[in-house]
Amino acid sequence: MSILEIDEAIRHYALSLINDYGIDPYERVICYPKTGHDLGLPSEEYVLIRGPEILLTCIYHGYIGQAFTVSPREYSGRVIDVLNMDLGEISNRGVFYAFLNALFRSLGLVDKTVHCRSYEPVKCGMKLANHIIAKYGVGKRVLHIGYQPGHVEYLAYILKDNLLVTDLRNDTVWRSKYGRLVYDGLFNENYIGVSDIVLVTASSIVNKSFWNIISKAYLLGKKTYLYGVSASAITYFLNKYTPFKINVFCPYAK
Repeated sequence: MSILEIDEAIRHYALSLINDYGIDPYERVICYPKTGHDLGLPSEEYVLIRGPEILLTCIYHGYIGQAFTVSPREYSGRVIDVLNMDLGEISNRGVFYAFLNALFRSLGLVDKTVHCRSYEPVKCGMKLANHIIAKYGVGKRVLHIGYQPGHVEYLAYILKDNLLVTDLRNDTVWRSKYGRLVYDGLFNENYIGVSDIVLVTASSIVNKSFWNIISKAYLLGKKTYLYGVSASAITYFLNKYTPFKINVFCPYAK
C-alpha cells in the first residue's frame, strides 16, 4: 500500500461520512495560513518561525482543523471540492488534511485539532520525556523524526545516546542540537531498524513521507507515536479501519 492509496481510502471514508451524516457537500470551507509568530512560540528554533512550514488553518461549520505544510495557500471552496482535490499536489494536501481534521472534529470523532501556543511546545517536550521514561524506562533507543526543539531538548537530557534525531532541512541536518547530532531524514527507514520507539512528526502526512515510515515501523514491531495536530483525522481512520495501531502524542492541542 502507498501513501496515495491511504489518501484514497480516507477520501472515500470522508465521502461516506458526508452521506451518512447528511452533510451539505456545498457548504463552504475557508483556509488560511498562520505562522509561529501568530502562536507566540518561544524561539526561532521552531519550524513555524524559521520556515519553510506554515500552519494551515481550515474552518468548517464553525470548527477548526489545522495541518503543517510547506506549500500554504488561502482557500475558499465547497466541501465536495476539497474532497475531490488532487492529492498529488502538496498545496492541496495541506487543505485536504486540515479540512478533514475540522470535519472529524465537527462529528465528534476527534478532539484535538488546534495547535498549542506560547511555551506549551516546551512543556510538551517535558511531558513527552516523562511519558517515555515512565512507560519504557531509560534503556530504549528512541528515534525522533522531525526536529521539534522542545521535544529534543528534554529527550536528549534524559536519554542521551539513546536518542536519535532526524530532519529534512538542510540547515538542521548534520548539526548538533542539544548535544545530539541531527541525521538526514532521507534515511529514516535505516534508523527505524536500530530503534525501539519511533516518534514521527505529523507533518509527514502532508509531505508524503508518512507511509514509508509508518509501514516500516509496523513491520519491525516498533512502538510508534505521531506528534502534532496534523495527525488527528488520519490516525482515527487508521486505528479504526486498519491493522495499524498508532499512538498520538499532542497533549496541549486544543
